[in-house]
Amino acid sequence: MTRTTRREFLTAALLPAIGTAAAIPAAASIDDAIARIKPLFTKKKPPLAGDWLADHKEPGQTYAQFRASTPRPAIDLYSTLRIVPIGPFTEGQASVLEVVRDFLKPYFGLTLEFDAPVPLVQIPPNAQRRFDSWGGKQLLTSHLLNDVLMKRRRAKDAAVLGITAFDLWPGAGWNFVFGQASLTHRVGVWSMARNGDADGRSAMRSLCAFRTAQTAAHETGHMFGMRHCIAYECGMKGSNHAAERDRQPFEFCPECQPKLWWTLRLDPLARSQELENVSRKHGFEGLAGALSRQTTALRG
Repeated sequence: MTRTTRREFLTAALLPAIGTAAAIPAAASIDDAIARIKPLFTKKKPPLAGDWLADHKEPGQTYAQFRASTPRPAIDLYSTLRIVPIGPFTEGQASVLEVVRDFLKPYFGLTLEFDAPVPLVQIPPNAQRRFDSWGGKQLLTSHLLNDVLMKRRRAKDAAVLGITAFDLWPGAGWNFVFGQASLTHRVGVWSMARNGDADGRSAMRSLCAFRTAQTAAHETGHMFGMRHCIAYECGMKGSNHAAERDRQPFEFCPECQPKLWWTLRLDPLARSQELENVSRKHGFEGLAGALSRQTTALRG
């Protein structure tokens, strides 16, 4: 993993990373790509006690349902993803954010723009708390979404994505969330707090980066109108706890990937190849192997 200093990475002058969109895949091409990758994915297994679907009954969303409810591709309206760091970051945490950046580029194919970090002193006391059973500071997601991130949104932004090293909670009755997003307002926030020690040994930093990138992909998917998946073991499946999150794939399934291909005019094969390359760059060999099989299937 490439290291960078906190000053180099967390400034308003962060270099934008630019992704390009291919010509929109034809319906026949999308249908063919779906058929090619479908054998690589596992149908959703019954939830275990305490899993998301054991506590939340959801209808799911097929690709056909997504198309029927989406009047036009998002790429016709938006061209960027805006990243907003919230609170201070250590050097290790900044390196995790760099990995997230590398994955978001090919995952969604949009230009990434980074804002200057939001200082913790700008978060009011009623949007912070100490979580008694954990002991760490938590930030209130509703404040971050409505009072911080929506103010950063620009007309060209498909989504504004906040990331913080602090733990998150969404309000009364909840202990924590890994992240939260608004489908209608195009804002989302996620945390690396429960993903491992970003400043620890290399293996732990790598695990933290993997988990944080996985959450980032999931929450950003919501921003494009994607709902939780109940059809496959999929990166868009809801998670109640860390063990459940770690069981699910990083990549989206044959019902969810096509939503991105269509709404962002992504070439399925090129996207898979680029994600495979990023995975190898950062040493995620298991993910790289899965993506290599997907790339091979798409290449035919």
